[in-house]
Amino acid sequence: MSAGMIALLSVGIGVLPMLLNLSASAFAFFKGVRLDAGEAETCIVLGRDISSLLYTLFMCYWLMFLTLPVMVGGLVWAAIGACLLCTSEAA
Repeated sequence: MSAGMIALLSVGIGVLPMLLNLSASAFAFFKGVRLDAGEAETCIVLGRDISSLLYTLFMCYWLMFLTLPVMVGGLVWAAIGACLLCTSEAA
């Protein structure tokens, strides 16, 4: 796996919880539902209440405590791999 692929994968893993949080927030905003860390108001979509799903997606930002170190580690790994590749090609 190339250094660029490792960097791209680690950034994707690192920001995924924030993207889930933002998507739930945007959906609740456009639907006109209050969504905060305490609870989510009832949100009916196609006859089903999805407030628990919205709340779960909204709270996914806490996963960033786990995914941000993975992202930083992947970026460091990719940088080291790129440096080693450059030095081996120069020699």
